[in-house]
Amino acid sequence: MLTLVASAYFPAAANADATALSLRGQAARAGILIGSGAINPDYLDEPQFARVLATQFNSLSPENELKWANSQPQQGAFDFTKLDRLVSFAKQHRMAVKGHGLISSCCNPPWLEQIQDPAQLRAAMTTHFKTLMTRYAGKMDRWDVATEIFSTFGGTGLEKNYFYRVLGPDYVAEAFRIAHAANPKAKLFLNESLVEYYPAKRQELYDLVADLVRRGVPISGVGLETHLTFSPPEPGVITDIVKSYKALGLQVAITEMDVHLTPLPNNGEYGNQAEIYGNIVNEALDAGVRDISFWGFTDKHAYTWVPGAKPLMFDEQYRPKPAFFATWTAVARH
Repeated sequence: MLTLVASAYFPAAANADATALSLRGQAARAGILIGSGAINPDYLDEPQFARVLATQFNSLSPENELKWANSQPQQGAFDFTKLDRLVSFAKQHRMAVKGHGLISSCCNPPWLEQIQDPAQLRAAMTTHFKTLMTRYAGKMDRWDVATEIFSTFGGTGLEKNYFYRVLGPDYVAEAFRIAHAANPKAKLFLNESLVEYYPAKRQELYDLVADLVRRGVPISGVGLETHLTFSPPEPGVITDIVKSYKALGLQVAITEMDVHLTPLPNNGEYGNQAEIYGNIVNEALDAGVRDISFWGFTDKHAYTWVPGAKPLMFDEQYRPKPAFFATWTAVARH
């Protein structure tokens, strides 16, 4: 695998202006979607945040604003305010928008989880999906229908979440069918974490998806979250994953990439972080991935479970880190 070291390509990287090189521009030339997720619409109040987002990315997706507790906090009472703001920003700056996410194990309002009758839950899902997907038809081009449906480290099957408990293990197939009925033209993805690291979880995901395809369930692809902690997955793993789903006729996207390292003295963490960013993006693009999103872009608004980690491509002052230049270089190669 090619090792991309930012300083080898950009000796003056530390002094570069965030707008001097456009990641978005390189992605456009290569026909690649390069996006930022975790976009809380309130962040757009910061002019510098909005400027870097629009300059560097051609796609965005919300953080939690689409999840059920925020989009329909009370039954029948939808809140589109923040989602509309994201869609308006994207339209203004000619960006795609991904719908993240219709179902997840978190973020369900109390009224929803009080429903224990399967028929009533299916009706609630139908109303919820149809309302959102109709409103944003032609504005959100792809959707994470279900996110993080397996146990964290794999090996124990589907997480026994609320939807599983009420509808049983086939709730995933039901969700995709309901989403397809709501918007037959939308691309529908199953989004999962940590499959790059854990072979048992990787196999569980593949077996489920292969079964969905075999049964004719309308699924377009698989999203690999790619939250990387301390070290990257083994070289070639992403390539193998992409090949396996391509053989099923499906797309693969990198959906939430970030790199969480414990900071070292003398900025030592930046070099290793840059290599990981560059190598993963390079391998994904070589394998044929054409949709890559990061879980935010500035450490000012980063979430991390590693104390002191700075996981994103821009620092708190919106200055590009070596990880940005390594990513830019990987995209430029394609």
